[in-house]
Amino acid sequence: MKLQVDVADLSQCRKDLTVEVPVEEVKAAFEKTYGVYARHVKSPGFRPGRVPREIIRQRFAKEVRDEVINSLVPEALHDAIVEHKLRVVGDPQIDDLSINEGEPMKFRATLEVLPEFELKEYKGLKLTKKVAPVTDEEIEHTLDHLRQSVAEFVPVEDRESRDGDFVSVNLVGKYVEPQEEEDLKSDDVQIEIGADNVQPEFNENLRGVNAGDVREFRVEYPEDFSAEGLAGKTIDFTATVVAVREKEAPELDDEFARDFGDYENLQQLRDKIRENLTASAEARAAADLREQAVKRIIEDYDFEAPSALVEPQAAERAREFAYVLMRNGVPPQTIKEIDWEERMNEFRPLAARDIRMALVFAKIAEAEKVELSGWEVDAEIERMAAASGEPPIQLKARLTKDDSLSSIENRLRHQRALEAVIKHAEITVEDFNEDQSEHQAQSPGQTETEGEVRNEGKSQAL
Repeated sequence: MKLQVDVADLSQCRKDLTVEVPVEEVKAAFEKTYGVYARHVKSPGFRPGRVPREIIRQRFAKEVRDEVINSLVPEALHDAIVEHKLRVVGDPQIDDLSINEGEPMKFRATLEVLPEFELKEYKGLKLTKKVAPVTDEEIEHTLDHLRQSVAEFVPVEDRESRDGDFVSVNLVGKYVEPQEEEDLKSDDVQIEIGADNVQPEFNENLRGVNAGDVREFRVEYPEDFSAEGLAGKTIDFTATVVAVREKEAPELDDEFARDFGDYENLQQLRDKIRENLTASAEARAAADLREQAVKRIIEDYDFEAPSALVEPQAAERAREFAYVLMRNGVPPQTIKEIDWEERMNEFRPLAARDIRMALVFAKIAEAEKVELSGWEVDAEIERMAAASGEPPIQLKARLTKDDSLSSIENRLRHQRALEAVIKHAEITVEDFNEDQSEHQAQSPGQTETEGEVRNEGKSQAL
């Protein structure tokens, strides 16, 4: 189709197309549509297929006009996009459409396109691979963790609780400031007496108790307390002691090693722990190296990302955020009350970075002539199927139906491009010491919590 097209740049990603379709094309479209109506329209006094054009025009003017528009606009827009080699994303917006018989059809299309940018140098990056050496202390720490994981909690009946004991309590908390109607309730909460991460009030009041004792005390939580539901609040707790227990861990010897697997002695278990820790340290170092490479590549680009791609990506980040909140026990009503538009404003810059990264690495993949074979895609589908428990054939069929195979191919192509960047990089390997401290889950009396309090459907992390 011969068209007159004017292209105006609104931004890197937005184009304004003014399209004019010649009168000959418009006339032909009208004649074709009238012919279709003439073959099917029935009118008194005329045989089928013999209804005069003027009657059809009078009775079906709007319908004919709409059908001409629906046939000409998509075709003209497609030809204009192809002619000007535009890589369109999202749906175009059509405005200022003008069409009449005997005149050219004119319309304006505002559309988003993938931005044009020049691929900068990606070879020869100077990267540092930081590998944490496995120390004897770390191995012993892991062994002690294994001991503690199989330790038994033995009831204490001949004395009162003391530091190091584990006291199980049923808790009822009444809000003092600010006041709330519903009490906090949680049963069989286990608290280690004297632990550094336990709130002082719990240590003080649960030291020197026996099963059946009841203690009442007030806790003033700081404003920066990790559990949002407790931060800055004052609560009067009633703690009913259910049990006092002490932890007994097995001896660290050859028998202990044999209980953990096919090990003849403790040294073999130590060697296996060293092997696993070394592999984990190498995996973390490799992941950090990939993150370094991506960051170094992306920081050189600031081109505009199309909103048609940014918005779905930002929405996906919002869904992931909501899912994390649900997994952490945040009540659905609390999630609903979040200002999601404000969150979306936070997610959009991150989503734009994701899109820029994808476009840059797609161009690197093109420069590296990355080609994916069918078996690579099938292998990734099998890996995904194994993780989800879904049969590979069924998963592939579903992905094909949902038109999602391309996303897997894009992800694999991205990985291959990143591998090429690292392959061409200058990598310096260094040892470094990791922070080996563990973030332990804690009870309501601790600085963080592993549990939730549920009361008549209300769930609140303590």
